[in-house]
Amino acid sequence: MNVSTSIDYGWWVAAGGAAGAMVHYLAVTALCPRIGAGRVVLLLTTCACVLLGIVVASGRSGDGYAFFGVGFLGSMAPFTALTALVLGQDGERRSRRRTFQLACWAVLGGVSMAIVGYILADVGSIAFEKIPTRLQ
Repeated sequence: MNVSTSIDYGWWVAAGGAAGAMVHYLAVTALCPRIGAGRVVLLLTTCACVLLGIVVASGRSGDGYAFFGVGFLGSMAPFTALTALVLGQDGERRSRRRTFQLACWAVLGGVSMAIVGYILADVGSIAFEKIPTRLQ
């Protein structure tokens, strides 16, 4: 990767980060009064993990991966918000056991949703390859 390619990559990550931050802001603004901040953070994180699994399974690299995989999904579900939720900085008082359980479920949920996204993309590509060429 030469210097101009890495600069372009950085610009794509920045553009994706700006778009993802806007989606995060709009989701938190619209959904927090209805369902609560904790649920919104978990929903955004779960969706980002599924989409990241799909992106990784597609095997793409370059500008599209920089924009969507790194920038957009990274700022759509910031892990600082998830960490604040787990550590109880949202105003709720939790025991150490409850904090540990919530952290384990967040990690387990994120990893399992990424695997689900990967499998969905893999099954989708297999199904697409099996379609006769006259239908493609």
